[in-house]
Amino acid sequence: MKHQLHNLIISRRSIRLFKQKKIPLGIIKKAVNAGRLAPSAANLQFLEYLAVNKPQLCEKIFSFTRWAGYLYPRRMPPEGKKPVAYIFILINKAKTKQPDSRDIGASAENIILSLLSQGIGACWIASLDKEALIKILKIPKNYQIDSIIACGYPAENPKLETGSKKIKYWLDAKGRLHVPKRPLKNILYLNKMK
Repeated sequence: MKHQLHNLIISRRSIRLFKQKKIPLGIIKKAVNAGRLAPSAANLQFLEYLAVNKPQLCEKIFSFTRWAGYLYPRRMPPEGKKPVAYIFILINKAKTKQPDSRDIGASAENIILSLLSQGIGACWIASLDKEALIKILKIPKNYQIDSIIACGYPAENPKLETGSKKIKYWLDAKGRLHVPKRPLKNILYLNKMK
């Protein structure tokens, strides 16, 4: 029990292929609640969220997203593997003039880990046509889209690579995604840098 959170964190990978199974609304609400409770600089709490799970609206949103920059367009989710829901991370500009990006990162990670704990895969996306999405979703002028979290039950199992010197993720001959991460020994210093 005490290692569950750690195991969840180290198993997390961005998921870009999804089963076409509806996510219960309770799971989405639970994830957004986890995002709401993330740390907030000066406790300004400028983030708000828009959840979308209607299939027709999800299809419209998908056309304004761009996926997996290193593998674009090969890793765009094809028909039958697209997200079944999106969580928009919105900045309420009436709450702050200078949104702290650390709030956004902490909130997004809480949402992603909450989803993962319920068996839901996610991909955090900032490469969007935000102006088009604002119009489609009728988002008021005092809100700004920061990013979205695309989600659904995973239809892939990306492999962690710790021995690679690459930073770009890649697909193998079978289409499995490989995600390199720098080894701990190369990034952790103890008490002094040299």
